[in-house]
Order: sequence, then structure tokens, then C-alpha cells
Amino acid sequence: MIAGLISLAIGVVALLAGWNHWRYRKQETINILEAAILRPTGEAPLPLTKLDWFLKYLQAVLGFILGPLFILAGVAIILGELELL
Repeated sequence: MIAGLISLAIGVVALLAGWNHWRYRKQETINILEAAILRPTGEAPLPLTKLDWFLKYLQAVLGFILGPLFILAGVAIILGELELL
């Protein structure tokens, strides 16, 4: 049962991460750690490279693919444990 809940939680997080990456795919965003480092120094973040853009799209697509797969696996594990499957 715990494995099913963990798989379900991973699937929901992956799906939400994929949605978030897809939603902001055209904007140059930086992560919280980079912003915290750059704020005291007053430096501007470096522009994104083609690899950064590719990885942003890849994370979104993988979130949309792996999220539902983990959710399906979690539901199957939970239903198997409850002997409903």
C-alpha cells in the first residue's frame, strides 16, 4: 500500500512539474537558488542557451509522459493490495 501511495505521489509531482515547465516554456526563468545567489551580488543571470531551452522542453514532455504512468502504477498497486484488481 505504501509503495502505491509513493508511486501516486511521484506521479502527481511529475505531472505538476511537467505542467509548470510547459506553462512557462517561453519565459526565461531562473531557479530559487540561482536567484538567491545573484540577489546580493547584483549580477544579472546568464542568458539561456539552446541546451537550456531543449532541457526545459524535455522536462515538460517527460513530466507529461511519466506522471500519468506513475499514477497508473500507483492506482494498480493500491487496487492490487485491496484485491479489487
